[in-house]
Amino acid sequence: MQKIRWFFLILAIVLMIAMAVQNNGMQVIRLFTFETREMPLSVLLLATTGIGFLMGALVTVSMLRSRRKKEKERERQAKAASNEEASPKPEPAMEDDAASKLGEQ
Repeated sequence: MQKIRWFFLILAIVLMIAMAVQNNGMQVIRLFTFETREMPLSVLLLATTGIGFLMGALVTVSMLRSRRKKEKERERQAKAASNEEASPKPEPAMEDDAASKLGEQ
């Protein structure tokens, strides 16, 4: 499994180097009416890929955190329910039963 990871890591590095060498031309960057800049296309592609990765990681962390929070809440509720079932329920007083039976007659 480790060899497969290394293979894909090396492949990704080789592809990024090939992309950077082939896309070294300058590209004009404009965002609405903000300042215009020129930068190599390879830098632009790597920056947008990195930003996309970070956004995806943040969403994933957020989802995992909320899932973990829900699981802890379920465990807390299950523990409370099991504690409730384990504790003996008080029996109704005998006097109350006798009084209610006399009231019915």
